[in-house]
Amino acid sequence: MKNLFILFFLLTFTSIKAQSEYGFYRVDTLHSNIYWKCDKHNGLIKLKDGGFVLSGNHTIVGGKFIIDMHTIKDLDMNIKQYGTAVMIFENTLKNEFFEADTYPYAVFELQKIEKIKTDRYKLTGDFTLHGITNCISFEAAIQIDEKTIVLKSDQFSIDRTDWGIYRMSPKRPYSDDENGWTVPDTIELHIEIKAIKE
Repeated sequence: MKNLFILFFLLTFTSIKAQSEYGFYRVDTLHSNIYWKCDKHNGLIKLKDGGFVLSGNHTIVGGKFIIDMHTIKDLDMNIKQYGTAVMIFENTLKNEFFEADTYPYAVFELQKIEKIKTDRYKLTGDFTLHGITNCISFEAAIQIDEKTIVLKSDQFSIDRTDWGIYRMSPKRPYSDDENGWTVPDTIELHIEIKAIKE
C-alpha cells in the first residue's frame, strides 16, 4: 500500500510539474509546517514534498503537497516534564487515530485559487487523508517574488470523521475506549509554507 501510494504521488506530482511552462516552486520542507490544535493539545506535521505551478505573470495556477503523517508532533507538553508520555501520545495519534502505517501520507491538490485582495487568496482543493478525499477551502496570505513563495493560512477547521477517523469520537465511541473518554472531532489547522523556485 505504502509503495503504491508513493508511486502514485510521484507520477501525479511529476505530471503537475511538467505542466509548468513558466515556473515551478518546490516546497522547502525545513521551513514549512502544518500546525494543528485539537482539544487541549497542539502540534505540527511536516511536509514531505510538493510545490506550486505558476503562470508567466507570477500567478499560481496549480499545486500539490504531500504530508508525512509519521511526523506528527505534540508541542504543548514539555518532554523534560512529561517524558515518555509525550512519545506515547504521539504514537497514539499516528497509529490509532490516523493509522499512519496504512495511510502514511496525506495530500492536498489545489484545484482553484481566487484573489480576495492584494496578497490574500482563497484556496480550494482536494484533501486526501486516511484514504478518503474531500474538498476543503481556506484563506491565506501569499507573497510571491522571483525566488520564493510564502503562504500563511488563516486558522480553519476540519471534521476528522469526514475522513473516516472515528477513534474516540463522540459520534461513534469505540467500546474499548478507556472510561468512555472522547476526543473532539474538530481539528483546527494553520498552514505555513515556504517554496523556492527551481
